[in-house]
Formats: sequence, C-alpha cells, structure tokens
Amino acid sequence: MMRVAASRWLAKGSRRASVLPGSLAGKTVDWSCSLVTVSLVGALGSSFLYGYNLSVVNAPTPYIKAFYNESWERRHGHPIDPDTLTLLWSVTVSIFAIGGLVGTLIAKKIGKFLGRKNTLLINNGFAISAALLMAFALQAEAFEMLIVGRFIMGVDGGISLSVLPMYLNEISPKEIRGSLGQVTAIFICIGVFVGQLLGLPELLGKNTSCTGLSCAVISVCFYNLPL
Repeated sequence: MMRVAASRWLAKGSRRASVLPGSLAGKTVDWSCSLVTVSLVGALGSSFLYGYNLSVVNAPTPYIKAFYNESWERRHGHPIDPDTLTLLWSVTVSIFAIGGLVGTLIAKKIGKFLGRKNTLLINNGFAISAALLMAFALQAEAFEMLIVGRFIMGVDGGISLSVLPMYLNEISPKEIRGSLGQVTAIFICIGVFVGQLLGLPELLGKNTSCTGLSCAVISVCFYNLPL
C-alpha cells in the first residue's frame, strides 16, 4: 500500500511539473509588441494628458494672473480687484475637476454606444478643442477661453480615465491584466512631472509661451489617433 501511494504521489508531481513550464511560457508570450504599443499609446493620449493638465498651471501662475489683470483692464479701464482675481484663478484651477466629474458621468453611456476604442479616439476631439481655446486665449484677450478650455480638458480627462482601464482590460490576457493596469497610474505621474517641467518660466511657462503649452497637448492627441 505504501508503494502504491508513493507511486501515485510521484505521478501527480510529474504531471504538475509538466504543466508548469508551459503556463510560464504562455505568460511570457502574452507580452506581445502590439499589446505593449497600444497600451503605451493609449495611456499617452489619455492618462498622460490628465496628469499634464493637472499640474501645468502651477508654475506659470503669476503670468496667467497678469494676463487676467491685463484683459480686465482693457475692458473696464481699471485693474482687477484682488479678490476677483483670486476668485477667477480659483475657478480656473478647480473647473478642471468639475469637467472631470462631468466626463466620468457620461463616459459609461458613450463607451457603451461607441465602444471603448472609438470613445478614446473621439475623446481626442475634446482635448484638441480645449487646447485650441487655451492657445488662442492670449491673442483674443479673453480669459474666459482659458477657463472654458480647462473645463473641456477636464471632460476629456474624466472620459479617458474611465474608459482607458476598461479598454486595457478588454485587450489584455487575464494573466497580465493587473500589470498592464498599472500603465494608467504610471502615465498620470509622468504627465504631472512633464506639466511641472514645461510650466517653468525658463521653458514654456511665460506669458508669451502659453501657446506652446497647448500645442504640446495637440501633438500628443495627434500621436494618439493611430490607436
């Protein structure tokens, strides 16, 4: 009886050993070049832009406030009140989060109607229109364009952060879904860093370089279109 039990135990162990290498090899094959490319491009046009627009207004704050003051003075003939300037700046910063809330609420319906991939592609339209509004706000001397652009960009961020994880979950094998899901968080952090960097006065953070900050958004959106 002991010999029979030992032989059965050895047979089970050999079967497990024969299955293990194949499963590991399968997991290695799952990381295909096309899967990684689509994941990186999708995250670049979605979560990266969210992190970028979240932080890009921090460094050039004095220049944007000066633009608000100049626009107000041209219209009304006197400088803007400090309390009003603080209110406008608070709205400019916080309206991005309000737009994100709106984008999150409508993302589910749009995703079901158009599909995850088409939603991400069409969502670039929000980012491009918002970037154009913010880029030409200085030439039009209208700070309202900057505020509206921030709101639309928030809608873009809310949609992308809701749809991108679902899209990555659909295209990735179940063995690597957890690892691939980290792409969203990683690119948010990269976007925050790049936004802080480009917002420095030595780079694109000056009042005369606001167009460059918006053009960076447009470039990323067009790079994401082949997705």
